[in-house]
Amino acid sequence: MDRPQPSRAGWRRFTPRAGIRSQLFAAAVLWGVGTGILLIRGVFYMFAQEELDRWGYGVAFIGLAAIAIGVVKARLVLIRYAQKAVDRIRHRGHACFFGFFAPSSWLFILVMMGGGMLLRRTPLVDFWQGRTFLGILYVAVGTALLIADIIFWRAVFRPAEAPEGLPGGRTGQS
Repeated sequence: MDRPQPSRAGWRRFTPRAGIRSQLFAAAVLWGVGTGILLIRGVFYMFAQEELDRWGYGVAFIGLAAIAIGVVKARLVLIRYAQKAVDRIRHRGHACFFGFFAPSSWLFILVMMGGGMLLRRTPLVDFWQGRTFLGILYVAVGTALLIADIIFWRAVFRPAEAPEGLPGGRTGQS
């Protein structure tokens, strides 16, 4: 016999709810969109015709340096952060769809987006050094996001391991 679902109190009854895989998919897509925007902007800044005229094929070395910076950032910060976000989503289970990131993470995303918009509106982009710097910055951050986004996509396509003591989980025996 079906048991009635407990009603959610207050404003929570108006929040859209989603399962774990949906939340993981949304997080992976959001990181992917941010990655795409940053990498496209960074490549356009670094490979603009005036930059190619100034640097020649040396701009490729600048791009490789930006990628190397992004790999280091991913290894030191973003991979660990992405894993925490995946664990948070799995721990929450079926919950509010937009809660796949913590409120502080949403605030951080808004601050970073605002900072990027401000940087593009500063006199920095009027000088070639500034455009090169922005290109390196965008490609580095985009590369780090791309690497860390793999954590989300793996979580989407791999089922979570069962906790210890449950069927399929580890029981402490070797």
